[in-house]
Amino acid sequence: MENETQKIELKNIDFHIKSINNNEKIYSIIKIMLFLQLIISFIIIISFVSIRRLYKKYKLDLFNDRNIDKIKENNSNFLMDKIKLLKMITNNNKNEYNGIKECLINDPDSIKCIYHLISPKEVLDKNRILMGSKTDGAYVMIDDLNNVKNAYSFGINNNIIFDKALADKGIDVYMYDHTINKLPYENSKFHWKKIGICGKNKNRTNLKDLEYLIKENGHTDENNMILKIDIEYGEWDSLLDVDEKYLNQFKFILIEYHFKNDTMLNENNKYLYYNVMKKISKNHQSFYVRCNGRSRLVKFGVNRICPYLEVSYIIKKGYKFIKDENIYPIH
Repeated sequence: MENETQKIELKNIDFHIKSINNNEKIYSIIKIMLFLQLIISFIIIISFVSIRRLYKKYKLDLFNDRNIDKIKENNSNFLMDKIKLLKMITNNNKNEYNGIKECLINDPDSIKCIYHLISPKEVLDKNRILMGSKTDGAYVMIDDLNNVKNAYSFGINNNIIFDKALADKGIDVYMYDHTINKLPYENSKFHWKKIGICGKNKNRTNLKDLEYLIKENGHTDENNMILKIDIEYGEWDSLLDVDEKYLNQFKFILIEYHFKNDTMLNENNKYLYYNVMKKISKNHQSFYVRCNGRSRLVKFGVNRICPYLEVSYIIKKGYKFIKDENIYPIH
């Protein structure tokens, strides 16, 4: 009887041992399968990312090919230049690139297309200062006015806070506004005329172009000047045909850009915004952008576009610039 009992116990033990061994084999197989599945998943993810990157690159490269006929129909050289500029600025970042590439073809003068042209950078080792009050009529500048003797101020109305701040630093301010009869008050550094600024070859009795006025004042050989323009949409036409050599006489260019609805632009000025901003950005770098107005037209990335943008530029020659981490425009 004891022998039978022992045999049964031995069989049970043997069965348990076999069960344990089988379970271990199963666990080992499961572990191997899970490991293989993990490797396969990793390979799939890597392959997907690589294919996606290739697709992005291929898609961006195809953009010009797919639209080549349309581009040719819409002034190919000009649009191709804009597309190259956009690719360079966005570094082929698809999210940004695709967000505005269509307006290059369909709406090339859109605010979204040209906004990168005024993207600010910091001036290395230079501080910014506010000239004037904190309200309308003040401008942010770089604290480097030692060699500045003359300033041109277009658009006066009854606000001469900025002009007064320049005069207080010993700068002669040549002030122009054909919509007023006199200045709010006089200053020995103020030189005002009841004249407005206009585009080249559009001079009239009360409107003169920038080149004409520079020559009239004897400043053709003067550098390191300041140009301030706030003339309610007139800035575009006034700056469109200005020779670059006259713009390069200005160390600072301070502009309030006014944006109309694109449908209001004359067909002859289809690329007006872009051409003016591109011209100024060629030799001047923006370092500050402020929204002068509460209306926000478009939210573009981290930036907001408003109908009135005050942009402060400084001439690129002689300065170094670094990336500005601030979010513009400042409200």
